[in-house]
Amino acid sequence: MAGTRILIVEDEIMVAREIESHLTQMSYEVVGIAVKARTVMQQVAETMPDLVLMDINLQGTQDGVQAASAIRDRFQTPVIYITAYSDSSTLEKVKQTNPFGYVLKPFNQQDLRVAIELALFRQQGGRAEAASTGAAAIASPQSGLPSTKLQVIFRYIQAHLSQDLSLETLASEVGMTTDYFARLFKQSTGKSVHQYVIHQRVERAKQLLRQSDQAIAGIAIECGFANPSHLALHFKRIVGVAPKQFRHF
Repeated sequence: MAGTRILIVEDEIMVAREIESHLTQMSYEVVGIAVKARTVMQQVAETMPDLVLMDINLQGTQDGVQAASAIRDRFQTPVIYITAYSDSSTLEKVKQTNPFGYVLKPFNQQDLRVAIELALFRQQGGRAEAASTGAAAIASPQSGLPSTKLQVIFRYIQAHLSQDLSLETLASEVGMTTDYFARLFKQSTGKSVHQYVIHQRVERAKQLLRQSDQAIAGIAIECGFANPSHLALHFKRIVGVAPKQFRHF
């Protein structure tokens, strides 16, 4: 799917550049390259990719399987593994993270294309299934959060946009485990918790930009962004223009 935003996680920079070249030729957008496990979560949060290509062996104490599991739990972003290992022990570890694909090295451009398109098709199919349930998705705990709990979360997010809205904090508000809450929330809204919070922060920023002369730095902090650059990154991605441009429209 042309225009798909992809983050590459690969600690061999030459291999990462090869993957980047393949993706660019296929009209995908490479939003970044992560070479260390400890930087992966930050880069996912900052770039909000549609897909992550993940090497299993990474620099640092955390391997690619652990990183993929964290990405799944926090962002619900599809992950495709790229690895030279196909032994049974590796496959067993990988299966626990419910990956959207698995590409063995050495690979070619067509291998990547097939894995990516299948992953995106699977992801879109999941979203369509959740959307097709309509109001029932909100009413049934099997296919989404009950409407009362969903409203509790919506109100809490709006009241605490300037604070740390972690998955753990929100799940505790409705007495659920983080994994269960994250899954039901996405079924109800079509977005991961993190994606929903970012969109709500951008919406609040839009209101403040329109209705006040407050400095953009102050708006960023009030809306829960780490700094003006963090606000600008997500604002432009979602709205299409920078905050300063939006204010003067």
